[in-house]
Amino acid sequence: MAQTPQIINMSAGLLAGISDIAARAWPEECCGLLIAAADQPRTITRFVAADNVAFDRKRTFEIDPHVLLATHRAVRDRNEIIVGCYHSHPNGDCQPSQTDLSRAEEGGFLWLILATGANGVIESGLYRRMPEIVTDTEPRHFMVCKLVAA
Repeated sequence: MAQTPQIINMSAGLLAGISDIAARAWPEECCGLLIAAADQPRTITRFVAADNVAFDRKRTFEIDPHVLLATHRAVRDRNEIIVGCYHSHPNGDCQPSQTDLSRAEEGGFLWLILATGANGVIESGLYRRMPEIVTDTEPRHFMVCKLVAA
């Protein structure tokens, strides 16, 4: 039985801002963090762009660890949480790759993937790393989420 996709909300302006970053990064991958209020984790309220510090930025991403640490500190002070990350796939495919799945350590974490090409963002997909609970023995996979950008 197919699972009903979880609905995740984000303003159209936030999605446009992330899309602009992804388009400008092509042919390399961009990356950053998705932030929500601690009491409303299904509504993304802002994002934090990060430098991609991966060795091969055309094939993978690595969020700048300084940005990651600073964001963890900042969200604590603002009663927010990091609910996910975003990155682009400059090959034009917004499906999670095997590399994405192998690196998706945190259960429940959202992954926004933007497919990019020479003319900008082609499409995007939002996925939740499953299982959400550490003690769940279900195999690691991504569940498609429905992104509502209004």
